[in-house]
Amino acid sequence: MTTTRVRDDTWVWALAGLALGLFGLGFVVRWHCTRGTCALGRHEWLFDLDAIGGLPRLFTTSLFLATTVVAVRVAARSSGRRRLWWAAVTVIGVGLVFAKLVSAHSVMEGLDGRGLTLLVGTAATVVGLPVLARLGRSWGVPGARTVVLALALYALAALGLDQVTGLVAGLDPAPLPDAAATFVEELGEALAALGVLAVVVRRLPQPRER
Repeated sequence: MTTTRVRDDTWVWALAGLALGLFGLGFVVRWHCTRGTCALGRHEWLFDLDAIGGLPRLFTTSLFLATTVVAVRVAARSSGRRRLWWAAVTVIGVGLVFAKLVSAHSVMEGLDGRGLTLLVGTAATVVGLPVLARLGRSWGVPGARTVVLALALYALAALGLDQVTGLVAGLDPAPLPDAAATFVEELGEALAALGVLAVVVRRLPQPRER
């Protein structure tokens, strides 16, 4: 299988700029609406940083959806165990899409606080990603190490920044610190998800010549 390196990264920078603008707007909306001066009224949730169905959350979800689609294409153009490896990446992508779409970590936090989210997320990362890396190396999957590293960085951003947001909320529940912490958390997740997409796109092989 011959892979092609995508040299034009303009789309990555464009999406990063879009993320900064969208999440920056979400920060302003979150801050003003929690102060009680929300001009958007009942439509405030549409731009809220972590609202289910809101544009910021849908942006990150769409990045994972795109990653899943690309992983499916890479798997379809691979063979043998390499195809199986990319199928595993596809399953991870589907899980991330679902988790972000329904805010699975918020549901878990509602059940047993942030500790359960950290425990489950850390266990899945510490156990799953090393296995994925070892299989990728054993099966000779091109770029497997980079893909696993990108997934690990996303896990670090998602779990670590979530804990920071909880700490800030506990120390100072005022509107500005809360909005700022949520902005950093959600934007960090979005940029990490964009990194995963960029890495996976670079693994997309060229179609076979007829």
